[in-house]
Order: sequence, then C-alpha cells, then structure tokens
Amino acid sequence: MDLHGDRAAIRLTGEVDLGTAPGLRRAICACLGQHRPCALDLHLAEVSFCDCTGLNTLLWARLEAADAGAALVVRGPLQSGVARLLSVTGTDTVLGPLAA
Repeated sequence: MDLHGDRAAIRLTGEVDLGTAPGLRRAICACLGQHRPCALDLHLAEVSFCDCTGLNTLLWARLEAADAGAALVVRGPLQSGVARLLSVTGTDTVLGPLAA
C-alpha cells in the first residue's frame, strides 16, 4: 500500500480469486480504517486473472470505501481477461470509468 496525501493505493498482481481475496479484503479494511483516505486507488494492471470471488471483492471494496467516505478508483490498463470479465458482467459500469 502506498499513501499519497489523502489518497491510498493498493497495487494488485497475479490472481484475484478465492485464494487471494481474503488478504485483499484485510488490506482494504486496514487501509480504510487506519489511514482514512478520501480515495482508494486499486491498480489492476498486473492482475492476470480474476474469478467471481475476486469480482465480488471489487464490488465489496466499492461499498466499503463509500461507507468510509472514500471513492474507489480502479486503475489500469486491464489485461484482456479481466477487462472481459468486468464488461460481460456489467461491473465495468458499476465500478466507474477506468482511470489510467
């Protein structure tokens, strides 16, 4: 996790799935609880795979951030499989426009 003023950033790599989602949730909770950022940037450019548990975690992160008074910003560019998952499920519109 990186802090930049009132923003926090978490850079994800590899897979966001059943095995890694619990750790991501813990990291997000710790970040929002301890640092109280106005925005939480999730950098997904290096995520090569995301399953339904990972997708659920991204949606959960959006709600957790909002409850903490922070905006969730998804940053890319996304790898093709992750971009397709978000597009097919309509999650790309829920998570908002992709930031560079």
